Amino acid sequence: MTDQEKLVSISGLEAYPQMSIGITILLLISLVSRYVKSLFGKFLLSAVAFLVLATLAPVWFESSAGSLSILGPQIGAITGVSDWEAQASLITQGVYNHLASDLFVIALIFCFVSTLLRVWQIQGAATKVSLTRIDQLPKW
Repeated sequence: MTDQEKLVSISGLEAYPQMSIGITILLLISLVSRYVKSLFGKFLLSAVAFLVLATLAPVWFESSAGSLSILGPQIGAITGVSDWEAQASLITQGVYNHLASDLFVIALIFCFVSTLLRVWQIQGAATKVSLTRIDQLPKW
């Protein structure tokens, strides 16, 4: 198809744009959890965080497999070949950065766990400050 060799590379967020949305949602949950004090609110935030994690789970499996199929759209744009099987025959050498992929998955799991810990964090008991004379009356 093409006579010259071309270097085709792609980063994680280019290949999986849903990752940035998922991380943003986890960050917003972590920020909103400071103001949610009800049990239902905490449960709802936990459920949304779990659903974000479940949405991003297929990306984990694909990244752990080290598949170069994420290069498909870029190879298709360069060569005009849209089928992955035909594109795979055009690739002469493939390198997949497993360390970066594994560290990113670990960081994503850490973000999820820290978000859940933040949501279910027990707030310290607020001391009641007496401001009026009615509060200072003896309790009979």
